[in-house]
Amino acid sequence: MLYARDILFVDYSENLLSDEKKIAEIRSNIQQGDIYIVKNVVDKAFLKQIRNYLIQIGKNSLPNYRTILPGCPNFHRMNDEDDRAYVKGCFHQFVFFPWNQDVFHLFEKFRFVYYLKNLLSGLRSDIFLSREPEEDCIARLAFQYYPKNKGYLNAHADPVDYHQLTVPTMMLSKKGEDFLEGGAYVMSTKKNKIYVDDFLDWGDVVYFNASVIHGVDPVDPGVEENWLSFEGRWILLFAVNKLASNQRIGQSVDVKTELA
Repeated sequence: MLYARDILFVDYSENLLSDEKKIAEIRSNIQQGDIYIVKNVVDKAFLKQIRNYLIQIGKNSLPNYRTILPGCPNFHRMNDEDDRAYVKGCFHQFVFFPWNQDVFHLFEKFRFVYYLKNLLSGLRSDIFLSREPEEDCIARLAFQYYPKNKGYLNAHADPVDYHQLTVPTMMLSKKGEDFLEGGAYVMSTKKNKIYVDDFLDWGDVVYFNASVIHGVDPVDPGVEENWLSFEGRWILLFAVNKLASNQRIGQSVDVKTELA
């Protein structure tokens, strides 16, 4: 198992993407367990527009589970301890693929987050971002809402393979305002939880080794449950996922019982 080491900060710029020496340094540190935070990557007002749009979708259409296959539509789904999930959790997810169009042109707006993710993984900056899958994988934007009282995700480790080293996360909420307790954490080398959300605000992005043990502690436990309030913790996950036909990559591993 890999544990988190230090939390470091880096400024995003176009120059960073062409600085091979700096990229190699950050990659090496992430491989060893360091967490990198990039502040104020996207404007809060734009993210609020997106979040409000997703809330309307969540309130006015039925959630459905979809298998990731070429041409799969964008969709939203509930995971209320769904037995099809590899890691036990509770959240509402809104999923977008680059082969579909959307009103915000999300993959165009957020492409630079993927560029850095791919370079840190030792890959071509724009890989997985076209409409055609590459290496049996595709980029997937997943907005996740963790409702108050119910929202959580068990401690787990995600697969690090040829497709990615890190799975960046962007905040679309703020601890202390949108929710008070719980939130995302990584397990440190001292075997204690570092609550990453304590360091984050709207539009901040976290890059860390996907195999570092991490999870989401229950969001505001004890508050009255209300899925349709859409109040709680919101994030955006910059994932690269294998197609359903891809057998080359392992699955996320729920490690809660191993840590008990």
